[in-house]
Formats: sequence, C-alpha cells, structure tokens
Amino acid sequence: MTRNATILLIEEHPIVSEMIQNFISLHKPFCKIVPVENYEQTLVRLKQEPAHLIITNLEGTPDQDSFAFLAVLNGWNPPIPIIAISERPLDELPPMAGGITVLHKPIDVDVLLELIDTMTLAAQESVLNGVLLENFLQMIEQERKTCTLRIISGYQMGYLYVREGRLIEARTGSLRNKEAALAILAWPNCTINITESCPVPAAMNISIQSLLVEWCIYRDEAALSSSSLKAV
Repeated sequence: MTRNATILLIEEHPIVSEMIQNFISLHKPFCKIVPVENYEQTLVRLKQEPAHLIITNLEGTPDQDSFAFLAVLNGWNPPIPIIAISERPLDELPPMAGGITVLHKPIDVDVLLELIDTMTLAAQESVLNGVLLENFLQMIEQERKTCTLRIISGYQMGYLYVREGRLIEARTGSLRNKEAALAILAWPNCTINITESCPVPAAMNISIQSLLVEWCIYRDEAALSSSSLKAV
C-alpha cells in the first residue's frame, strides 16, 4: 500500500483534474494529491515541496512545449518518476530516456493504480548504470537478496520483484510474470533502479538462473531465425 506519497497532478482542465483527484483519493487514501494547472506552477511547487510522482497530460496546451518540460523534469534532482497521459501512439513520440511511463487514453485504471504503488517507491531507490541486467540478477540470486528492481529503457519501464534471490513477480505494461521478465531482459541500454524491499505478494516463485537460461535460448533462437531470413 502506498503511504505518505505526494503526487503532483498537472492538468489545466478543472473538471478532469477533479475527477482524477477523486479517483486516486478513493483508491489511495494515503496519497497527497497536489493539483497544478501549468508547467510554471509545477516548478514553483517542486521548489516548495518534494514530490514522489508526477502525472501530466502529454499534449499540454498550444503555448506550452510538453516535451521540453518533460526534459526539464527528467533532469530533476532528486529524480521524480513521471506518468505522461497521451492520445498519440508510442511510436509517434520523440525519443526520451528516463523514468517516464506513457499511458494512452482511455486510461486503464488498474494499470494506473499499480503504477502509483510502484513508482512512488522511487524515492528510496539506488541507481545503477552501465551494468548488464543479466549479471546483476545473477549476483542478486547468489546473495539471496530481497529487492524491487525498476528497469528503464527509453520509454519502456518494468519491474522485477525478488525475494531471497528468487523472482516472485514481474510487470511491464499489460505483461505479467515470466512473460514480462523475458520482455524486460530483451531491452537494450537499461538503467537499474533498486529498492531494498519487495512489497508484493508472490505470483510465481522461480529461479533466476533458470529464467536466464530460458532467456538465452530464446535470444539465440531469435538471432538464428533473423540470420536465416537475411540469407534468403
């Protein structure tokens, strides 16, 4: 359960803002929701009070550049996870790395609530760059660590939940469990964000080593299939 988390909600339309506030308050009563109407107000509020999560409309308004503003937020110190709501398909968005998750309208409310839970843990995270995810997972298994890993690759974000060195849950978008874990392992240039807790119930209980073996087989088969198609 998310407790004592401050969420900054950027929404210029009062009715839409109130609807989102009421929904989050109903399902996450321990969250403090701070509504702001524009990007200037957002920067002022962030200087006054830290936030654990930002939710914003990616389209913005005609006189505001949403992507330039997201670039500013992406470089904020300490980092703040961002949920950007958009009507545009993912492949039409400009590339931007960092802790930004895009939700498409109409919003899947179950996914939104899950993201609020997981992304507000980011304030407790340590960050690793330049480390292969497979190698780090092997170390976690050997040391029987308990942790949550938030994995970022461009616009993609996923979560691996580990208890005593075994993978008990994985999530990215609508994917769950082993399917999600295999998808995350395929991402290039990952940033690994580590929280030393695992707050979710076990949805599975598998060896990381067996998962990595399965991933290697899948990767090699995919590479072989690609090579065969090029040879034709």
